[in-house]
Amino acid sequence: MKYSGEAQKPMSSPWKKNLGRLAALAVLVACGVLLFLYRGSLSSRISRVFAAADENPIPVTELVRQAFSLKVTSNGEIVGMETTPVATPNTSSGSLTISWLIPEGSFVRAGQPVVRFDSTDARLTLEKQQNTLEANQQNTQIKTLQQGTEETVLGIDRKDAEEEYDYAMTVMPQDESIFSKWDIITAQADARYARERIEFLKSKGKTQQRIARSDQQILAIERNKAQSEISMIRETLNSLELLAPVDGLVLYRRDRREDPQIGDNSHPGQVIVEVINLDVLQARIYVLERDGGSLEKGQPVVIKLDAIPEKEFNGAITSVSSVASSLERNSPLRYFTCDVGISDAGGDLKRIRPGMNLRGDVILEKYESVFVVPSGAVVARESGNIVYVRKEGEFVERPVDTGLSSHGEAVILGGVEEGEMIALADPKGGRKLTLPDFNKGGQQNGMPGMPGMPPGGMMRMMRGGPPR
Repeated sequence: MKYSGEAQKPMSSPWKKNLGRLAALAVLVACGVLLFLYRGSLSSRISRVFAAADENPIPVTELVRQAFSLKVTSNGEIVGMETTPVATPNTSSGSLTISWLIPEGSFVRAGQPVVRFDSTDARLTLEKQQNTLEANQQNTQIKTLQQGTEETVLGIDRKDAEEEYDYAMTVMPQDESIFSKWDIITAQADARYARERIEFLKSKGKTQQRIARSDQQILAIERNKAQSEISMIRETLNSLELLAPVDGLVLYRRDRREDPQIGDNSHPGQVIVEVINLDVLQARIYVLERDGGSLEKGQPVVIKLDAIPEKEFNGAITSVSSVASSLERNSPLRYFTCDVGISDAGGDLKRIRPGMNLRGDVILEKYESVFVVPSGAVVARESGNIVYVRKEGEFVERPVDTGLSSHGEAVILGGVEEGEMIALADPKGGRKLTLPDFNKGGQQNGMPGMPGMPPGGMMRMMRGGPPR
């Protein structure tokens, strides 16, 4: 029995191995038969699964003409309307001291005082110059009298000298037989002295006249100087009260973030207050650098104030900065600065104040009748822009004319017709998955349902051999 069992043991192992191979082969044959019988249904199911990803949901939209405005949104503030500065006058005394200020935010009429300066120093200087002028006038009178007296005395002396000369010439002894030589020499000396005295007095008179003229000129210079100083001081006194040049709202001009105060020194030309003309409002908006390429002077702007949310104001750009700059230190964002004139505030003038925050929509372009589509629907080519129009289940390229576009919307001016369907994305932008067509039979000499598989190929592969 033991020998018989040992003899049968090596025979059972190959038999079990062959039985397992036959079972696996039967399962594969059954699967192949099922695939062949249900190949149509299975192919349609697989096709439907992959069709959702391939035949695709390319989104489309119908073209409809509409009015469209291309806008750029910005933020800003009211910075002043037509602003007229009121500056410190240029005076001989230099800086002036503020003695009175109209309250900020006051509404004034043209000609109404807004600032007064201290006039104490100017009045003291005026009094001093007036005293100088009076002293000059007195000195002029004294000099005139003195010069008249000197001329009179000089005239008397000159007349006396002329009489002495005439007398000396008349009685001068000449006959040496009658007069001694000493008498003759003495008489001649007296005559020469009288003559020289006359010449001296004439020269003295001319010198006195020159001195008198010089004294009068000096007094005239001092008098003119005093009169000029008095005139300037009076002009200064008249300018120490600054008047509003126009009707409007008074705002202080802040120096180093501080308001002007009574007692502050103000230098010539320094602006103390500004009068805001409320007839024409002005706003300042800040447009991001990426949106500022199409900004131009004169473009319309729709403004909404945070303080007056129920109303919109219309205006136009009056100036655009040439270079974008940061509004905050170390900020990477850069903005173009635009001044906007507002002309339709109307009865809301009294409610608007400089510094109010606002939002401004700049109208870059306004179209009456165009097609507006998402920007992804327009594809850029070297030859121009195109869209894909759906025709009989396929998408056909169509060149189009486009206008200004925003970051999310594109404007189509022509090249398509109303009612046509266009793709919202490039239908040729992705790869397509190709599946085998299970509805077709196998190739010649191939296993049914398994294209390209030669007869017996499945079994040879299961046995480890290559297909023939």
